[in-house]
Amino acid sequence: MLQSDYFTESELACRCCGKNHFKDETLRRLIRVRERYGKPMIINSGYRCPAHNVRLNATMTHTTGQAVDVSVAVSGAHRLMKIALEEGFTGVGVKQKGPIKKRFIHLDDLDSVPGERARPTVWSY
Repeated sequence: MLQSDYFTESELACRCCGKNHFKDETLRRLIRVRERYGKPMIINSGYRCPAHNVRLNATMTHTTGQAVDVSVAVSGAHRLMKIALEEGFTGVGVKQKGPIKKRFIHLDDLDSVPGERARPTVWSY
């Protein structure tokens, strides 16, 4: 995996087994977002092995190694979304309801996802 001053290999790895199949190009894009954002970005979820993803009952975006969930709320969320889209992220999921500590933005740079409309796309949780 590509080395980064901003993100550790362990924070991008699967939380259940420690495997890390995070894609270098996605990490390069994430680093550019972080540099423009100008402050730390806490990763809630990076790569997920298929078994962990099934337990979460989640879509398969994280199993590709091309998706992250970033803890962010309020005005920081809008700014992060804008920068991420400008840097080539094609999927943006917005979870901004509920307690501040549980709010996040999902970012992925997939070309397509089966059953979805053309990208880029934005959705809410």
